Amino acid sequence: MAEAIRVVHLLPALQIGGAERLAVNLCIYHTAHVAPACLIYDPPSGTHYEQLLQQAQIPLVSAYKRRAYDMGVFVRLLRLLRHLKPAVVHLHISGINYLFPLLPLLRLPSVYTVHNIAERDLHTRRSGRLVQYLAFRYRLGGILPVAISEQVRASFQHLYGWGEMPVIWNGIPVDEFTPSPERRTCWRDQEGFAQDETLIVCIAGFRPQKNLSLLIHAFANLPHGAARLLLVGSGEQETLLRALTHEMGVAERVHFMGVRNDISAILNACDLFALSSDWEGTPMAIMEAMASGLPVVSTAVGGVPELVQQGVTGLLAPQGDVNALRDALHQLTGDAALRRTMGNAARRFAMENFDIRKTVNAYEHLYVQIACR
Repeated sequence: MAEAIRVVHLLPALQIGGAERLAVNLCIYHTAHVAPACLIYDPPSGTHYEQLLQQAQIPLVSAYKRRAYDMGVFVRLLRLLRHLKPAVVHLHISGINYLFPLLPLLRLPSVYTVHNIAERDLHTRRSGRLVQYLAFRYRLGGILPVAISEQVRASFQHLYGWGEMPVIWNGIPVDEFTPSPERRTCWRDQEGFAQDETLIVCIAGFRPQKNLSLLIHAFANLPHGAARLLLVGSGEQETLLRALTHEMGVAERVHFMGVRNDISAILNACDLFALSSDWEGTPMAIMEAMASGLPVVSTAVGGVPELVQQGVTGLLAPQGDVNALRDALHQLTGDAALRRTMGNAARRFAMENFDIRKTVNAYEHLYVQIACR
C-alpha cells in the first residue's frame, strides 16, 4: 500500500461554524490514504471541535497569533509547515490570507474550499480581498478553488472569471443523526418541554447573515400556542434578538439555548427545522436536520434549494419574505402527518447524498491529483 499523504487543514480557529465543522469532519473521517493535521493561527481555546480532534488523535497545532496584525504569524506558520511537511494544504476561510504570501517559499499544492457564495466569501479586510483577487482573478499561487454547491460555483465563476472548478458538497456523519423516539422523550423531559408540544429549531450564529429577526417575526405571527422556537447558537445580535422577542410578545415561547454540544439530540427531539438566512453556501445545519428526519422551512438562498426539495423535503420562501416564511411554518406546525412525510423524505435524501464518506472520498481523490502534478 502506498504511503499516506500528509494533508494540513489551515484555518483561523476551531470555533463553532460550518467551515470549521467540515475541516474537523475531513480530519476525523479520512481514509488510510491520507494523514491529516489541523493548523490554526489563533491560540487554542478548548472548543468542542478541538476536543473531537484530540479524541481522534489528529495533530492540532497553532501559530499563536497574538494580535490583529501579528507579522510573526508568517514566520511561525512557515516553520510549522516545514515541520509538518504536507503534500497538500487545504485552506478554509481566511486561512488563505496567511498562506498566500508563503507560497513562493513553500511551493505547496493548495485547495481552497469556497464556503459561501463568492460575493459573501470575500474577506472584510482590504488585504484579504486583495489576496483573493490575486489568487483567483489573476491565478497567482496555483490555489485550486472548490465550491460547495452549484450556486457557489456559478457565483465564483462570475466574480473571478474562473473556468471549470470542482463542486464537492459538504458532508456529515449521517449515522449520528438517526432518529430515536426514546432519546426524543428523554431530552424533552430533561429540558422541560412537553411531549406533545411542536418544537421548531434553528441552529445558527446570531449574526446578520442568518437574519434571525425575520424568523422571530414570522414565528410571532403564528397562531398563539402553535409551537415553541428553539434558537441554538450565539453571536453579536443576541441582545437585539432577545429584545425583539419581548417586543413581539413571544419571549416565553422563544428559547435561547446557547452553544450546545448535543446537536443530534436537540434535532432528534424537535419537529421541524427553520432557517431565515439572507445568504448561504450549503448549510450543514440543514443537512443535519434532514438526516434527523426533520422537514425544513428555509429561505431559498445560495445552495439551499439544492438541498431542500420544495414540497417534498420542506418548504422554501423567498429571501426576506416574512409572510411566505410564516405561511410555511404555519403549514407544517399545523400538520403532523405532512411533517412526518416530508421528514421521512428528508432523511432518505440525506442518507443518499450527505454522507461524510462521499465528501472525504471526493477530496482525497483531489488531493492525490494535485499532489502528483
